[in-house]
Amino acid sequence: MAAHKPVEWVQAIINRFDEQLPIKTGQQSTHTKVSTEHNKECLINISKYKFALVINGLTNILKNVNNMRIFGEAAEKNLYLSQLIILDTLEKCLAGQPKDCLRLDEAMLVKQLLPEICHFLHSYREGQQHAAQLRSSASAVLFSLSCNNFNAVFSRISTRLQELTVCTEDTVDVHDIELIQYINVDCSKLKRLLQETVLKFKSLKKPAQLAVISSLEKAFWNWVEHYPDEFTMLYQRPQADMADCAERLFDLVDSFAESAKRKAAVWPLQIILLILCPEITQSITKEVGGEEKANKKSFVESLRKALGQHSGSRQLTESAAVACVKLCKACTYINWEDNSVIFLLVQSIVMDLKGLLFNPTKPFSRGAGCQSADVDLMIDCFVSCYRVNPRNNQHFKVCLASTSPPTFHFVLVNSLHKIITNSHLDWWPKIDAIYCYSGELRTMFADTLGRVIQSLSAHPPLRMTSSLTFKEKMTTSLKFKEKSTDLDSRSLLLALVKLIHADPKLMLHNPGKPGQEIQNSTAELIKGLVQLVPLTHSAEHSQEAMEALLVLHQPETIELWNPDAPIETFWDISSQVLFLICKKLIGHQMINSTEILKWLREILICRNKFLLKNKECATQGSLIPISKQAQTKLEVCLYTFLWSPDAEAVLVAMSCFRHLCEEADIRCSVDELPVHAVLPNYNTFIELASVSNMMATGRNTLQKRVMALLRRIKHPTAGNIEAWEDTHAKWEQATKQIINHPKNKVEDGQEWINMTGFLCALGGVCLQQRSTPSLGTYSPPMGPLTERKGSMISMGSCEVNSETSLNRFLERLLALMVCTHEKVGMQIRTNVKDLVGLELSPALYPMLFNKLRNSIGRFFDTQGPVPITDTNTLFVEQTIAIMKNLLDSHTEGSSEHLGQASIETMMLNLVRYVRILGNVVHAIQIKTKLCQLVEVMMERRDDLSFCQEMKFRNKMVEYLTDWVMGTSNQAADDDIKCLTRDLDQASMEAVVSLLAGLPLQPEEGDGVELMEAKSQLFLKYFTLFMNLLNDCSEVEEDGQQVAGRKRGMSRRLASLRHCTVLAMSNLLNANVDSGLMHSIGLGYHKDLQTRATFMEVLTKILQQGTEFDTLAETVLADRFERLVELVTMMGDQGELPIAMALANVVPCSQWDELARVLVTLFDSRHLLYQLLWNMFSKEVELADSMQTLFRGNSLASKIMTFCFKVYGAAYLQKLLEPLLKGIITTPEWQQISFEVDPTRLEPAENLEENQKNLLQITDRFFLAIINSSSEFPPQLRSVCHCLYQATCHSLLNKATVKEKKENKKSVVSQRFPQNSIGAVGSAMFLRFINPAIVSPYEAGILDKKPPPRIERGLKLMSKILQSIANHVLFTKEEHMRPFNDFVKSNFDAARRFFLDIASDSPPSDSVNHSLSFISDGNVLALHRLLWNNQERIGQYLSSNRDHKAVGRRPFDKMATLLAYLGPPEHKPVADTHWSSLNLTSSKFEEFMTRHQVHEKEEFKALKTLNIFYQAGTSKNGNPVFYYIARRHGHAVYLHPWKAFAAAGCLLTALVSGLAVRGGRERKEGPREGD
Repeated sequence: MAAHKPVEWVQAIINRFDEQLPIKTGQQSTHTKVSTEHNKECLINISKYKFALVINGLTNILKNVNNMRIFGEAAEKNLYLSQLIILDTLEKCLAGQPKDCLRLDEAMLVKQLLPEICHFLHSYREGQQHAAQLRSSASAVLFSLSCNNFNAVFSRISTRLQELTVCTEDTVDVHDIELIQYINVDCSKLKRLLQETVLKFKSLKKPAQLAVISSLEKAFWNWVEHYPDEFTMLYQRPQADMADCAERLFDLVDSFAESAKRKAAVWPLQIILLILCPEITQSITKEVGGEEKANKKSFVESLRKALGQHSGSRQLTESAAVACVKLCKACTYINWEDNSVIFLLVQSIVMDLKGLLFNPTKPFSRGAGCQSADVDLMIDCFVSCYRVNPRNNQHFKVCLASTSPPTFHFVLVNSLHKIITNSHLDWWPKIDAIYCYSGELRTMFADTLGRVIQSLSAHPPLRMTSSLTFKEKMTTSLKFKEKSTDLDSRSLLLALVKLIHADPKLMLHNPGKPGQEIQNSTAELIKGLVQLVPLTHSAEHSQEAMEALLVLHQPETIELWNPDAPIETFWDISSQVLFLICKKLIGHQMINSTEILKWLREILICRNKFLLKNKECATQGSLIPISKQAQTKLEVCLYTFLWSPDAEAVLVAMSCFRHLCEEADIRCSVDELPVHAVLPNYNTFIELASVSNMMATGRNTLQKRVMALLRRIKHPTAGNIEAWEDTHAKWEQATKQIINHPKNKVEDGQEWINMTGFLCALGGVCLQQRSTPSLGTYSPPMGPLTERKGSMISMGSCEVNSETSLNRFLERLLALMVCTHEKVGMQIRTNVKDLVGLELSPALYPMLFNKLRNSIGRFFDTQGPVPITDTNTLFVEQTIAIMKNLLDSHTEGSSEHLGQASIETMMLNLVRYVRILGNVVHAIQIKTKLCQLVEVMMERRDDLSFCQEMKFRNKMVEYLTDWVMGTSNQAADDDIKCLTRDLDQASMEAVVSLLAGLPLQPEEGDGVELMEAKSQLFLKYFTLFMNLLNDCSEVEEDGQQVAGRKRGMSRRLASLRHCTVLAMSNLLNANVDSGLMHSIGLGYHKDLQTRATFMEVLTKILQQGTEFDTLAETVLADRFERLVELVTMMGDQGELPIAMALANVVPCSQWDELARVLVTLFDSRHLLYQLLWNMFSKEVELADSMQTLFRGNSLASKIMTFCFKVYGAAYLQKLLEPLLKGIITTPEWQQISFEVDPTRLEPAENLEENQKNLLQITDRFFLAIINSSSEFPPQLRSVCHCLYQATCHSLLNKATVKEKKENKKSVVSQRFPQNSIGAVGSAMFLRFINPAIVSPYEAGILDKKPPPRIERGLKLMSKILQSIANHVLFTKEEHMRPFNDFVKSNFDAARRFFLDIASDSPPSDSVNHSLSFISDGNVLALHRLLWNNQERIGQYLSSNRDHKAVGRRPFDKMATLLAYLGPPEHKPVADTHWSSLNLTSSKFEEFMTRHQVHEKEEFKALKTLNIFYQAGTSKNGNPVFYYIARRHGHAVYLHPWKAFAAAGCLLTALVSGLAVRGGRERKEGPREGD
């Protein structure tokens, strides 16, 4: 369009500019501001090519806006803003006007634009709001217009002058003459104006003459200030024509000044005209020249006389002061070297001038209406005097004095500001000469600030912390005590802040002062500026203070804060600035908070520039408390702005996170630390910063992105915790306000929604901060929760103290879920449901689940019927919606937390409540939603935690199938029927997901045999599904009778039928053993549709890969085998998830049985070492010291004892039997006494002799033990080696995952490095050798008890041996101290022995696994232990993410297997007939081990033949064993050893009660063919 129709395109841009003006759109937002600026820049660029078109369009817009009628303050402000935008655009377009514009364009500009501009200049009224700024903008447009169109403007002025020569005095209109003072004037243009004035001055009326005089004066200064080089050149090369015009006009004006009043009016112009005549000025100064110059000399003398106050006229004195100031000011534009004569004239009057203007006892004043002009005059004088002679500073000291009037202070500060900001001529002196007064200026600033802050009593000043406290000075408190109006003080304060902004060095100059004093003065200065930033009553003060602080934070300026220690001072003072500003921002106490946040971002950028510049020492002093506090407050501030309803504020806050990260990068690069050490959530902050470019996005989309990133924050810090707490407090107040005053708070609705989402998304971090850190691996096997130490993981770890803010927040949300407020209740419920369901941090899921479960559970706590109320029903419906959203959303990190709390109870209670709602429309809708929730729940099954999954799913199937049966085809109304069909569909879809892989599990205790109960349950469901299929078929047939009717219903029925077929397939697939007999007949049903359905079901289960192995007679044994595999399964890092979970939840009364079962099972799988490693490591981790290790009654101790007992029996027999029999059978030993306790000696006994006897026997036993290392059983070597390693090393989450994968024995932490081998010896003697020595008869080593004397000697000997093993001497028992030398002398020998048996572990393949056979008793005991503790195992695995990660899949498989196996036999093995044999499973295993039957080749050969089979029972109820001869094809008769082994197998089975292959008491004959 722009290429083919440029005029239309430009007009479209102009129209868009017009439409987006504030007068059309109303109050501007951030977006409209950006759009308006974009349109303005676009028009400015277009004007370079289509100048006339753009200017014409803007002129028309301005004309239309000026003619608008407005009403109200808001409309007036919008009009003013629109006019400013148009004028500013015009000014920039005119400034860039191309040089080749046509004359036609110039005429058009004068004709159309100039009148509109003059409208603003002529209609100016003093005091009118916005008038001054509009006049300034209009004058800028006129100035730009006159640059390239001077002739047109001059023509208007000349025409008006001509008209004024013939008009009457009553009709004088001087508005067009006043244009002279606004136009762009260079030397040639000024001459034209002077020439035109000379020609017409005499003919003008007096008002016109005065207007011309005033306007020409201002035109002169426009020329001098915009073209100073031309004025300077005038004195280098005088221009005769300019001087001639000026002299002629001087004479005309001089003749006009007949009275003192007229003289006062014309003297300022006369001095300027005199300045335009350099030669005349020189002659007057040198007092030469003829009569024609007399009037000039007389004028100068009159000036001097009036300036000295000798004229007698106050008017003339004031005019002389003005004229002399003009002379001094013009003089500064002349280089001293070009014309020094004029400076002599200045010097002759300057002392009188300064005496007049800067007299504190008699301040200069021209009246109340001229205050501003007087101040400007004094400023010009001050600046001019400084530029003429910067060393003559007497007037400076006068203005600076504390006793001087406030006006003097104001003049001083503004003069200094002008000197700094307006110094474009080379010979003008810089501000450096004033630096020496830095201290006085700081004092002036501090006192002025104090007065202003005190006047704003409603807004007290911020209080700095101690590190910014400025040392009080008594002298300071006495300064600047004059009372002035608040306006004077505020104006002075604003000027001082601008001065700091212009040149901060002026306030930071501290030569020769100590560093600490410099730092204190800098701190005081910055403290004052910080106090101004949050001022709400003075936006100008706040803005200037921010600009000043920004300049003070420039890297080169920061170094001046304290040159002796710049880095340390930076961290101290700049941190104070951040702390205080952020504190105010957090309180949301400032109207312009977004602008302050933008400024804060610039401060952060400057800070980082300074740190980068000083990178090598950037961290010096950064660890002071205020620095950490500032970082915390900054984080809090940025977090709280993320929920602001202002999208721009959110984006600015997000962009600030980038600068936090940059600072962390700089600091960490210096100390070579990981960046997360300084900024734990660095990665998320980077992502937040990257999203800050989403300017075009909608507000809701932006908030969703913010909340998604907040959920990623994993590390709790002081910043995010405080931000959450602070936001929660504001949220509580906002919630009360919205509920109590909904009409007044409609505009705050979005902020409340944002806060709610923020709290939901960030709440997970608060939970992590409050919860106790979890252990990385499994909890020690120490029994029930009540018996474990404090370091154990509690199964309720997701709960926190009920009084915490997080808890209150969730409780409040649950209450708001059912808010019934008449006006805002619906909105609140909807927002809470969506935010909790979609934005809640996954870490809060467990806490939410528990609260929902408890809330719904209370419906069923009361006696009697469940209370069905509207509130309860609404709560249930909201819960269903929230749970579905949670499970459907797949929020990042949800998989990790979903399973930490079980939802089984809550889901069952939801179903129980909904079941009793009846079949009204609302109830059917809720049931349908609940079924959809169940389906989603099963889709997330792998992420959820189920303690009794099979039982839970069976119950859910039972409930949901009831809905199918109870609602189908019972409603006559079509709408109700449609809803019921939807419920049927949803129910069946849920049932399909529930039945997938679900073995049916009938209710326990019904007295029916398990398989029979399963069969009946299968038949119930299968019949239901068949009926539903028939129902679908019948309805379809009925629907076919009416063509085209209810096609939607037909589609529903087709989908329902498909779901029903899937349900039947899943049901049969998981229950082939109990269901095939009921379903197989359908394949031969007379009904073709039924047969087709069965074939469809059969096809699907074949496609699903149904295993028909469950129909084999060995299925029970196979399932027990898989159960054993699951328990002994080992993770990638050596974990034993199921075994360790079982060890943690089994009651201590069953530890002996569990120890036997675990050792037997793991040894049979060649995994005993892994079991011991896990058990021993946890025991060592919990031990307080070496002295308590394995001394308690723990599961690890029982496992160790069992290992010693089973694997060490033969070793002890061989080692101790000869020694013990040698003592007992030798006559001389029988008469010897070993008693060493003096209190127990018999009269005839000798203590020393007894001590020798005890030493002799102890030495014999000790030598035999330490020399038996070669005979030490390899299994026990593995036990000792594992204990040694576990004692040395701890596995509790101290190593990286990589280290664990590389070597599970890697040194992680030295637990007991000083005496790790001692633990082996101590445990071995305590649990193994000494019990056999003390009680040889009970240990089976001797056939009878030893005599009492020998028994006493054995007991004392065991004490000595235990001391040697423990590596400790006797201290408590006095009678044992004599043996300390013997004990000490054998420490090394014992240590060598322990190292010999524990240093190396024999390879698993080389160890004879004596327990490689598994008796049925152990398997059945395992079954019982798992079944009884299944729920607690699930809770344990859900309590920790590491547990869940490793143990979830094995647990699911275990639950499925247990469901197939059913409950264990209720009659324990010990109660059978075979218990009379007094043979426990463990005793028989000891018997088999003692005789080493397992090592016989005959036993191994017999075992591989598998020739024994057990099935059924005899008449007496005993198990029946079958010998399958055909499998033993070599011989009918057995070798004696084979017969012995066979008898052993038979006896094993008898003792166990049941063989593995006949695990159920069900009649099973021999397999076919055997």
